Amino acid sequence: MSGAIAVFVKTPGLSPVKTRLAASLSQKIAEAFHLASARSVASITKELSKQADIKSYYAVAEKVAENHPSWQNLPCIWQGEGSLGERMGYIYQRLLQQHDFVILVGADIPQMTVKILLSIPSWLNHQEQARFVFAPSTDGGFWMIAGNCNIPINIWTDVVYSQPDTGIQFFNKIKKLGDIKTIDCLRDIDEVQDLVALKDIMTNLPEPTTEQYNLIQFLDTLPLNRYKTKNA
Repeated sequence: MSGAIAVFVKTPGLSPVKTRLAASLSQKIAEAFHLASARSVASITKELSKQADIKSYYAVAEKVAENHPSWQNLPCIWQGEGSLGERMGYIYQRLLQQHDFVILVGADIPQMTVKILLSIPSWLNHQEQARFVFAPSTDGGFWMIAGNCNIPINIWTDVVYSQPDTGIQFFNKIKKLGDIKTIDCLRDIDEVQDLVALKDIMTNLPEPTTEQYNLIQFLDTLPLNRYKTKNA
């Protein structure tokens, strides 16, 4: 059985990215982080593809960005129009037409590892049973959702996103459709304080990819110490 994993990205200069980071640091830093983080995530999905029958994609927010220089290391597909829920639902169903299961991830989980993801293919490789994998995030949302069956569009759109209970909302809806496996809770990156925590996490990765190592070096250039002291 073949799978697909799509990394959701926005393109600096075409869409606002990491606006809360931009407000605290600068737009330039926020955009540079987004690109470095997306490359880190993509490096993990590509490593996953070497170990399992899974094809990696970028899901780009802008139609004109399908051939953008920032996203040339993976095949690109457009997210489509509408809300976040509509766009996730569109990408999920589109890829499910070509693959036996689909994994959706955000671009702001650069600490993600192949080890975390490797349990997904074996769980979803069951055509006779509807199954999902759900990965919560520390802010109450979720950083990954995967499945091997159709998810009605209203499941995606009825969830209120960017809320402390977004993850619970989504989990409670999909659990009615099939069996769910929950994997590691990770911290996605929205605020400067998240970068402070991320720097420690990334530094302690046992075998970072080249892209993850480059992100660690980028984080070392940022003025994060004052935020760490402020929030100690």
